[in-house]
Amino acid sequence: MALDEVVVVAQKKTEEVATSYSIDRNALTHAQLKGVSDILSQLPGGQTSTYTNLTSNQQIALRSASNSEMDNPTFGTAIEVDGVRLSNNSSFSIPTGSDGIEGTDTRNIAVNNIESIEVVTGLPSVEQGDLTSGLLKIHTRKGKSPFEIEVVTKPEIKSYSVNKGFDLGGNRGLLNTSLEHTRSIANRASPYTTYTRNNITMTYRNTFGKANHPVELTYGLTGNLGGYDSESDPDAFTGTYTKYNDYVLRTNLLVNWLLNRSWITGIELSGSINYSDRKKETMDNKSASSSTAAIHSATDGYFIARNYDENPDASVILIPAGYWYELEYDDDKPITYSASLKADWVRKFGTVNNKVKIGGEFSYSGNYGKGIYYGDMRYAPTWRAYRYDEQPFVNTYSFYAEENATFPVMGKELQVQAGARSDITSIKGSEYGVARSISPRINTQYTLVKNKTGFLKKFSVHAGWGDAIKLPSVNILYPRPDYTDDLAFVSTTSSDGTAFYAYCTTVTKPLYNPDLRWQRNRKTEIGMDLQLGKTRISLTAFRDKTFNPYRESDSYTPFSYKLTQQTDLDLCEIPETDRVFSIDQTTGIVTVTDKTGVYASQELTYKTINTYKSNSYYKNGSPVLRKGLEWIVDFGKIPSLKTSVRVDGNYYYFKGLNETIEQKGLLSQKMSDGSTPYKYIGYFVGSTSSSNGSITQKLRTNVTFTTHIPAIRMIFTLRIESCLYNYTQDLSEYSGGTRSYAVDSKSDYLPSSSDISIYDGNHYVVTYPLYYTSLDDPETKIPFLEKYLWAKENDATLYNDLTKLVVKTYYEYDFKAQKISSYFTGNINLTKEIGNKVSVSFNATNFFNNMGKVTDSQTGNTKSLYRFSGVPYFYYGLSIRLKI
Repeated sequence: MALDEVVVVAQKKTEEVATSYSIDRNALTHAQLKGVSDILSQLPGGQTSTYTNLTSNQQIALRSASNSEMDNPTFGTAIEVDGVRLSNNSSFSIPTGSDGIEGTDTRNIAVNNIESIEVVTGLPSVEQGDLTSGLLKIHTRKGKSPFEIEVVTKPEIKSYSVNKGFDLGGNRGLLNTSLEHTRSIANRASPYTTYTRNNITMTYRNTFGKANHPVELTYGLTGNLGGYDSESDPDAFTGTYTKYNDYVLRTNLLVNWLLNRSWITGIELSGSINYSDRKKETMDNKSASSSTAAIHSATDGYFIARNYDENPDASVILIPAGYWYELEYDDDKPITYSASLKADWVRKFGTVNNKVKIGGEFSYSGNYGKGIYYGDMRYAPTWRAYRYDEQPFVNTYSFYAEENATFPVMGKELQVQAGARSDITSIKGSEYGVARSISPRINTQYTLVKNKTGFLKKFSVHAGWGDAIKLPSVNILYPRPDYTDDLAFVSTTSSDGTAFYAYCTTVTKPLYNPDLRWQRNRKTEIGMDLQLGKTRISLTAFRDKTFNPYRESDSYTPFSYKLTQQTDLDLCEIPETDRVFSIDQTTGIVTVTDKTGVYASQELTYKTINTYKSNSYYKNGSPVLRKGLEWIVDFGKIPSLKTSVRVDGNYYYFKGLNETIEQKGLLSQKMSDGSTPYKYIGYFVGSTSSSNGSITQKLRTNVTFTTHIPAIRMIFTLRIESCLYNYTQDLSEYSGGTRSYAVDSKSDYLPSSSDISIYDGNHYVVTYPLYYTSLDDPETKIPFLEKYLWAKENDATLYNDLTKLVVKTYYEYDFKAQKISSYFTGNINLTKEIGNKVSVSFNATNFFNNMGKVTDSQTGNTKSLYRFSGVPYFYYGLSIRLKI
């Protein structure tokens, strides 16, 4: 920091044709990031995370306002560490989102060993695949360096690390090593729930061969032993806990060979293995006043409950009344093997600089986990084994070619990056077979001015267009079988609380969707970079449209089973204490046997129940639109104040509106007669809830003052973060007609006779299915509203039954636009070097401890910024680094 210029903020890489930002070691140290996900706060308009610890998943969504947006933005954000892709594609369990798919948890990445991070929000090179939202490229430290010991303390995080870069001497190369221990608690008031990271990294680099044809070799090995643990929390029910491993082993090899031939410049060969152990263990307390049935049957048929001691392998186990503990394991061990080969050819033809690269990749991913199982099968709940290690591995072959050319146009410089990528997914054991996709991409940058002197030093414009494909996860490719368990018989409860149960199990194989398409993002952007004197201005407008987002849905199929009721026991002569029950697995007929042998066995009567079985499957949702504007204005350094000023921000717009048809069955409800299973299935547009989409708009801007005084080796940063416009609104819309209607009162279910918008915020809103079907005729789709209005006047029973499918908002204002008034926070960071060996950094987040209020236009209420979801509460941190 004795240098005149030290950059401690994210810098836009203006030399790159795709929009990207770089954060170096100085910026990372000064910002004191607790994890990689905090890097989002460094981007234009980025805001400090409200998470102050590491006990919850840390995921990243680029150019997104929420991780829960409709096209799974965290799942589409790619993360690489030294070229090793960290993927959640082959994980069956942790984490899971609303559609069973989410992005990569970044907590196991040690931040102390990071040299720099590159964030690509535009269209990356066609080398990069399996993404839609963007890319983070993390580079760890390399090269000779002294021992660096770092201690970081924050209210909820403590971290200790050691780094060293060894020169092995002679031609033996360089070895970088890093050790880090980090422990985070969930809450200072109850510091028992923890997340721990114990990370070790080793990187070896060396160069072999002749000087004009060198071979550079890099080998890396990273391991992490850590995880989440709530076992010691005294506030939890005695003996209950949740803990899971976050064990990681990553290894990678990279070989670069500079050939310098007329027909080839160099080749690059790489390979990696990325293995995780995410075994989860949960101990929970259970209780019941009477015996309960745990169903484990994995085949179609009728099964009667048995005591565990009588038959531990029974399809239905009877758990006695009382209290017990349930110990569940979820053994998830995803692994990915990958290899790539790339060749490039660099030549200059007159005034044209040309670089061509072609390459191919192969990945083989799967899971070695046992899946969910239980420590004591005596108390295992309703559950079926689904072994992750028995599911086929997925093979992906990728090929790409790209041209990078720089040439003069009208005396100015034009840079073009254009290429295409093909991903071929071979899904062994799946009906999808082999799936192919092609994603073309082009980025251009035209530099009109580039001067070392004068007021206008640089002016360039850039544009990009192309596609990015996100491959499906194993949850999508290999959905679990669904099981429908219907109570077929239950005996009277004996004096000791024991009852005997029988169930009809129907197994539904995973549904194959032949129309499933891979999720695709069409990205378009245009921008400019301008330098006027010392002032640098970057402006980028983007439009991203996601097609075929992955979406989980339900379907319902009619089926029948036999039900034996208590009344069917009325004519049984066998005394209750001597009855032994059995059920025919195929016919479902219950037989009562006298254990004393005095009475003859008796078959009980039954009635046939007609109902549905459900199954979940994956399909593609409707397109999702994002667009926005990002800016950075860096005014440069004011010499007299030794201070630079930077303004950055973004305007963001999101609209997601799903218009696919979603089925809704009410399997737990009865018809108006109180005994017949509900026989109607509703078919809703987009969602089975009131809303089938939403709009989000945000305008955020930040001002950063950085004071750097080389004479005393100190940097001080004041950053004011503000949200000037925050707008959200739920939508209920359908291009083919009306989906929802305002009603006159809370008790009404019919549309108001007045012309009222559902968005006025003063009325309850009802949402109807587009049509419905009945068990009586499952193939006939009946227009819902037309029949519902008819039933109101002509068939009270039908009206009451159809009303159960109508969805009503909880509040009158649910569809009213929500605008949160503007708010701001302030952060300070200070870094001071003491001699050449010691440096200290201090930061205070929301140091104003802003206690102001914001207004919510939806409800008209005011809220305090204290613990407001958009603002982090006040906390501080201190780090000390010692170089030896």
